[in-house]
Formats: sequence, structure tokens, C-alpha cells
Amino acid sequence: MRFQETTPYIRDRVPECYLWILGLYFEPRYSLARIIATKITLFLVVLDDTYDAYATIEEIRLLTDAINRRDMSAMEQIREYIRPFYKILLDEYAELEKQLAIEGRANIVIASKEAFQDIARGYLEEAEWTNSGSVASFPEYMKNGLITSANNVFFKSALVASELITRLEDDVMTYQFERERGQSATGVDAYIKTYGVSEKEAIDELKIMIENARKDINEGCLKPREVSMDLLAPILGLARMIDVIYRYDDGFTFPGKTMKEYITLLFVSSVSM
Repeated sequence: MRFQETTPYIRDRVPECYLWILGLYFEPRYSLARIIATKITLFLVVLDDTYDAYATIEEIRLLTDAINRRDMSAMEQIREYIRPFYKILLDEYAELEKQLAIEGRANIVIASKEAFQDIARGYLEEAEWTNSGSVASFPEYMKNGLITSANNVFFKSALVASELITRLEDDVMTYQFERERGQSATGVDAYIKTYGVSEKEAIDELKIMIENARKDINEGCLKPREVSMDLLAPILGLARMIDVIYRYDDGFTFPGKTMKEYITLLFVSSVSM
């Protein structure tokens, strides 16, 4: 999937996406899960950059409808520049469904498709806010933002605390960049509008919410539980990777500061034996 050729306006983040997913599924037996999740993450990068920084509001509405339809006949209604991505999206999901159906796990693909559609609708909602020049209230923003955090693409039944960490830690580190490229829907702006506080106070409050969510995850993993840790471990891993990527800066948009070093150490540099 060479999206830099078909959609050259998007961020080129293939190694970063793979590193992100490696934090969720690092055991050798999860090789297929890493491949699938990395592909889906790349789809989301294309979708995010298209909705936030490139497409017009009408193009976004038509693309969202096409994603909801998941049918090749919808190709005619979307702009030519996004058609290669849409075809790749349909083809990859069809191949994945065929592959996993043999193993009796086609339901995984269905859940992933539904989550991807939810995210597209969530992105559209944010674009509508931006187009109207309005800022959502914080409760409205969080209701939509937990969907666009993208956790459910990987875990249809993910922990709410992990979703909250993903959404808010991203917002705290990226809100200034998002403002510059025209997106008004961030958790920081929504919190300021709803509670009438300063920017610093809003960021401090969001950081408290993030820390409390981390405590909830830790408590849930330490206590006796009915759910297997094999199911919880990737969710815990996702929360950890969000911290790695966004603790000091927006490591995904600007990978040269942190993620490039991690990728080099893990995949490029040799280890002396």
C-alpha cells in the first residue's frame, strides 16, 4: 500500500505505525495481528489527513457515505484523488474477510469494518463543527472523541479508560498543530469553552483525567478478574504506546524527535553478541 503515490498529501508514517502496533502485539504468535492492525492504522492516517487537512466538507460527506456503503458502486460519487484509497480499502477488507473466514473468524472483520465506519462518521462530525465555525461542548466532544480515538478499530470491546487516554493525551500534545491546520475540534478547546477556564487550566485538568484513567487500567489488571490477561494485554499495550508517543511531544506527526530513534534502535541498529 503505497499511499504516498496515490495520496501524496498524507503523512508518511509506515514505520511509526508498525512500531505503534508492535507495542500491542509483540509476541511472535501475533504476526498476522501486527500485519492487519498496521494496515488498518495506515488507512486511518489517510482518513485523518484527508478529513482534517485536505478535503472539502462536501467531499468528506460523500466519502463518509461511500465508507458506510462499502460498495464499489460508490466509487463514482467520490473525488478522483481519493478513489485509489477507497479501492484499496475495499480490496484489503475483502481479502481479509476471505482469509479469516477459512479460520472461522470472519466476525473479527465485520467488527473492524463497523468500527472503521464509526470513526469515519466521527471524523465527519468534527469536520461539520469546523465548517460551521463552532466548538463542541466538552461532553459532546468526548462522546465523539472516544470514537475517533480509533481504539475500537483494534478492540471492539476496548476498555473505556484506554480510549480516554488515547483521545486526551493526543489532544494535549497536538491541539496547537490541529489549530494551525484548521481543525477546531480538540479536547482542549472544548474544555475551555464548556468550563470557562484558561488554556493552562484546561490542559492540567485533562492531564489529571489521563492519570486517573491510567490508575483505572492498572487497578483492573492487578485485581482478580474474569477476563483473561491475553485479552487485556493489548489494551494495556495501547495505553503504554500512547504514553511513549505523546508524553513529551507529538511524536507521530513529528517523529524525528523521539520515534525515529526508537525505530532505529529496534529495527536498524545491530546488537553486539
